[in-house]
Amino acid sequence: MPTFRLLSERRRELRLTQHSVAQKAGISIPTLRNLECGEGSLRSLVAVMPVLKIDWIWGTAPPGTALAELRRTKGLTQAQLASRVGCSRPTLIALERAFTGCVATLLRVLAILGIRRPLRITNVRQGRSLAPAHDLVMTPPDLAATIIAHFANRVHGRVLDPARGGGGFFDRFSNYLERDWCELADGRNFLEWRAPVN
Repeated sequence: MPTFRLLSERRRELRLTQHSVAQKAGISIPTLRNLECGEGSLRSLVAVMPVLKIDWIWGTAPPGTALAELRRTKGLTQAQLASRVGCSRPTLIALERAFTGCVATLLRVLAILGIRRPLRITNVRQGRSLAPAHDLVMTPPDLAATIIAHFANRVHGRVLDPARGGGGFFDRFSNYLERDWCELADGRNFLEWRAPVN
């Protein structure tokens, strides 16, 4: 799946063979091949990520916790999300609490939550993650809500979210507003936006 193309691209960029990555991660070569195709277990994926110097876009937050927060941001219960994903509620609970399960389920969850690129390259020297300009870097939901609340009495008419990403701001705009958005990954480039907004 294209979502996890970064795994194979990063391996080639580091000039590593599938054999060497699998050996360092403590997994088999077929397991690594599956991961590069968006399949396999989350346990195997987590083992490969430090070898390839890859991290989650949400940084140091535990991935299960970040997914639970994103789900709540979208206004979905665990049962609702499980139904949309096509898995059981216990499967979703295991994903959010212990980050266990399969990559295919994670990819379906991410698609529903609007996350197209969950991985990013880590800058090991500085201990920080680098997010390419085309990547998705989410504003924490609480911060987005605080910013919107601060400006709520001054916002009216038409508003534009110039980089919708996971919908941190867009999903919180009041319903009385005429809302619009841009997102380069979805073919709506903010630099090409021409319609006036308030």
